[in-house]
Amino acid sequence: MTGSVSKLLCIAMLVAACGSDRGVRRDSAAAPESTLFGDDRAREGTAARTRPDVAVLERLIDEYEGLDVVMDELAGPTSESPVQKQAWKGDRHEDAAKGRLLDLLQAEFGERYHPRTPDGAVVTTDSIAALAHSAGSRALDTLVLRHHRRVSAQIAEALPTLENDRVREELADLARSLDEEIRKLSGRRASAAG
Repeated sequence: MTGSVSKLLCIAMLVAACGSDRGVRRDSAAAPESTLFGDDRAREGTAARTRPDVAVLERLIDEYEGLDVVMDELAGPTSESPVQKQAWKGDRHEDAAKGRLLDLLQAEFGERYHPRTPDGAVVTTDSIAALAHSAGSRALDTLVLRHHRRVSAQIAEALPTLENDRVREELADLARSLDEEIRKLSGRRASAAG
Protein backbone atom coordinates (compact mmCIF):
# COMPACT_ATOMS: atom_id res chain seq x y z
CA MET A 1 0.00 0.00 0.00
CA THR A 2 2.79 2.43 0.86
CA GLY A 3 4.49 1.80 -2.49
CA SER A 4 1.27 2.69 -4.32
CA VAL A 5 0.92 5.91 -2.31
CA SER A 6 4.54 6.84 -3.05
CA LYS A 7 4.00 6.25 -6.77
CA LEU A 8 0.83 8.36 -6.74
CA LEU A 9 2.64 11.16 -4.91
CA CYS A 10 5.49 11.06 -7.44
CA ILE A 11 3.04 11.20 -10.34
CA ALA A 12 1.14 14.10 -8.72
CA MET A 13 4.39 16.03 -8.19
CA LEU A 14 5.44 15.49 -11.81
CA VAL A 15 2.06 16.63 -13.12
CA ALA A 16 2.19 19.72 -10.89
CA ALA A 17 5.73 20.54 -12.02
CA CYS A 18 4.82 20.15 -15.68
CA GLY A 19 1.68 22.25 -15.32
CA SER A 20 3.36 25.11 -13.47
CA ASP A 21 4.86 26.55 -16.65
CA ARG A 22 1.67 26.58 -18.72
CA GLY A 23 1.27 30.35 -18.68
CA VAL A 24 4.73 30.88 -20.16
CA ARG A 25 5.15 30.16 -23.85
CA ARG A 26 8.74 29.82 -24.96
CA ASP A 27 10.36 29.51 -28.30
CA SER A 28 11.32 25.90 -28.85
CA ALA A 29 14.98 26.85 -29.19
CA ALA A 30 14.98 29.10 -26.12
CA ALA A 31 17.78 28.71 -23.65
CA PRO A 32 16.95 27.84 -20.06
CA GLU A 33 16.09 30.73 -17.75
CA SER A 34 19.06 33.10 -17.58
CA THR A 35 19.91 36.60 -16.39
CA LEU A 36 21.84 38.96 -18.62
CA PHE A 37 23.14 42.44 -17.90
CA GLY A 38 23.05 44.97 -20.72
CA ASP A 39 26.43 46.39 -19.72
CA ASP A 40 27.94 42.91 -20.18
CA ARG A 41 26.23 42.56 -23.57
CA ALA A 42 27.60 45.96 -24.62
CA ARG A 43 31.14 44.86 -23.68
CA GLU A 44 30.67 41.76 -25.86
CA GLY A 45 29.87 44.07 -28.80
CA THR A 46 29.60 42.45 -32.20
CA ALA A 47 31.15 39.26 -30.84
CA ALA A 48 27.87 38.53 -28.97
CA ARG A 49 26.20 35.46 -30.39
CA THR A 50 22.51 36.03 -29.99
CA ARG A 51 19.38 35.46 -32.02
CA PRO A 52 18.11 38.46 -34.01
CA ASP A 53 14.84 38.58 -32.05
CA VAL A 54 16.67 38.64 -28.72
CA ALA A 55 19.11 41.32 -29.92
CA VAL A 56 16.25 43.56 -31.09
CA LEU A 57 14.37 43.21 -27.80
CA GLU A 58 17.51 44.00 -25.80
CA ARG A 59 18.24 47.10 -27.91
CA LEU A 60 14.68 48.38 -27.54
CA ILE A 61 14.72 47.79 -23.79
CA ASP A 62 17.99 49.75 -23.58
CA GLU A 63 16.34 52.61 -25.51
CA TYR A 64 13.46 52.68 -23.03
CA GLU A 65 15.87 52.55 -20.10
CA GLY A 66 17.62 55.71 -21.30
CA LEU A 67 14.32 57.59 -21.34
CA ASP A 68 13.20 55.97 -18.08
CA VAL A 69 16.22 57.19 -16.12
CA VAL A 70 15.61 60.79 -17.20
CA MET A 71 11.86 60.61 -16.50
CA ASP A 72 12.41 58.99 -13.08
CA GLU A 73 14.76 61.78 -12.03
CA LEU A 74 12.48 64.54 -13.29
CA ALA A 75 9.39 62.94 -11.74
CA GLY A 76 10.95 61.92 -8.43
CA PRO A 77 9.62 63.22 -5.10
CA THR A 78 12.76 65.28 -4.51
CA SER A 79 12.73 66.78 -7.99
CA GLU A 80 12.16 70.50 -8.09
CA SER A 81 11.73 70.46 -11.85
CA PRO A 82 8.83 72.50 -13.25
CA VAL A 83 7.95 69.49 -15.45
CA GLN A 84 7.71 67.02 -12.55
CA LYS A 85 4.02 66.16 -13.15
CA GLN A 86 4.45 65.84 -16.91
CA ALA A 87 7.47 63.57 -16.40
CA TRP A 88 5.55 61.44 -13.88
CA LYS A 89 2.67 60.84 -16.33
CA GLY A 90 5.07 60.10 -19.19
CA ASP A 91 7.18 57.81 -17.00
CA ARG A 92 4.21 55.56 -16.16
CA HIS A 93 3.40 55.21 -19.87
CA GLU A 94 6.99 54.44 -20.88
CA ASP A 95 7.46 52.01 -17.96
CA ALA A 96 4.50 50.00 -19.24
CA ALA A 97 6.04 49.70 -22.73
CA LYS A 98 9.44 48.69 -21.31
CA GLY A 99 7.72 46.17 -19.02
CA ARG A 100 5.97 44.54 -21.98
CA LEU A 101 9.31 44.14 -23.78
CA LEU A 102 10.98 42.67 -20.68
CA ASP A 103 8.09 40.23 -20.18
CA LEU A 104 8.20 39.21 -23.83
CA LEU A 105 11.95 38.54 -23.69
CA GLN A 106 11.53 36.38 -20.61
CA ALA A 107 8.42 34.53 -21.81
CA GLU A 108 9.72 33.71 -25.28
CA PHE A 109 13.45 33.27 -24.66
CA GLY A 110 13.84 32.65 -20.92
CA GLU A 111 16.00 35.72 -20.44
CA ARG A 112 15.78 38.19 -17.56
CA TYR A 113 17.42 41.31 -18.92
CA HIS A 114 18.84 44.19 -16.89
CA PRO A 115 19.08 47.18 -19.25
CA ARG A 116 22.34 48.87 -20.09
CA THR A 117 23.30 51.93 -18.09
CA PRO A 118 22.35 54.87 -20.32
CA ASP A 119 24.98 57.39 -21.38
CA GLY A 120 24.33 61.09 -20.86
CA ALA A 121 21.16 60.71 -18.76
CA VAL A 122 22.41 62.94 -15.95
CA VAL A 123 23.31 65.78 -18.32
CA THR A 124 19.93 65.52 -20.08
CA THR A 125 18.05 65.47 -16.77
CA ASP A 126 19.94 68.46 -15.39
CA SER A 127 19.48 70.51 -18.55
CA ILE A 128 15.70 69.91 -18.66
CA ALA A 129 15.28 70.47 -14.91
CA ALA A 130 17.02 73.84 -15.17
CA LEU A 131 14.50 75.19 -17.70
CA ALA A 132 11.36 77.20 -16.95
CA HIS A 133 8.06 75.29 -17.20
CA SER A 134 7.15 75.99 -20.86
CA ALA A 135 10.72 75.51 -22.14
CA GLY A 136 11.14 72.38 -19.97
CA SER A 137 7.87 70.97 -21.26
CA ARG A 138 8.97 71.50 -24.87
CA ALA A 139 12.38 69.95 -24.14
CA LEU A 140 10.74 66.91 -22.52
CA ASP A 141 8.37 66.53 -25.50
CA THR A 142 11.36 66.76 -27.86
CA LEU A 143 13.23 64.10 -25.88
CA VAL A 144 10.24 61.72 -25.97
CA LEU A 145 9.59 62.43 -29.65
CA ARG A 146 13.20 61.65 -30.60
CA HIS A 147 13.04 58.46 -28.52
CA HIS A 148 9.81 57.32 -30.17
CA ARG A 149 11.15 58.01 -33.65
CA ARG A 150 14.35 56.05 -32.94
CA VAL A 151 12.44 53.09 -31.52
CA SER A 152 9.92 53.17 -34.37
CA ALA A 153 12.73 53.18 -36.96
CA GLN A 154 14.49 50.28 -35.22
CA ILE A 155 11.26 48.27 -35.20
CA ALA A 156 10.59 49.00 -38.89
CA GLU A 157 14.11 47.85 -39.77
CA ALA A 158 13.87 44.72 -37.62
CA LEU A 159 10.36 43.44 -38.46
CA PRO A 160 11.32 41.65 -41.70
CA THR A 161 14.17 39.81 -39.94
CA LEU A 162 12.22 38.54 -36.92
CA GLU A 163 11.69 34.79 -36.60
CA ASN A 164 9.33 34.61 -33.63
CA ASP A 165 5.66 35.31 -34.46
CA ARG A 166 4.78 36.65 -31.03
CA VAL A 167 7.75 39.04 -31.04
CA ARG A 168 6.72 40.24 -34.51
CA GLU A 169 3.10 40.83 -33.38
CA GLU A 170 4.09 42.64 -30.18
CA LEU A 171 6.58 44.90 -31.96
CA ALA A 172 4.06 45.71 -34.70
CA ASP A 173 1.58 46.72 -31.96
CA LEU A 174 4.25 48.82 -30.25
CA ALA A 175 5.10 50.50 -33.57
CA ARG A 176 1.44 51.43 -34.10
CA SER A 177 1.16 52.95 -30.64
CA LEU A 178 4.45 54.82 -31.13
CA ASP A 179 3.19 56.25 -34.44
CA GLU A 180 0.08 57.51 -32.63
CA GLU A 181 2.21 59.09 -29.88
CA ILE A 182 4.49 60.67 -32.50
CA ARG A 183 1.46 62.24 -34.21
CA LYS A 184 0.16 63.60 -30.88
CA LEU A 185 3.52 65.02 -29.81
CA SER A 186 4.18 66.51 -33.25
CA GLY A 187 0.75 68.14 -33.20
CA ARG A 188 1.31 69.51 -29.71
CA ARG A 189 4.67 70.97 -30.72
CA ALA A 190 3.18 72.51 -33.87
CA SER A 191 0.33 74.16 -31.93
CA ALA A 192 2.76 75.43 -29.26
CA ALA A 193 4.98 76.94 -31.95
CA GLY A 194 2.05 78.56 -33.83
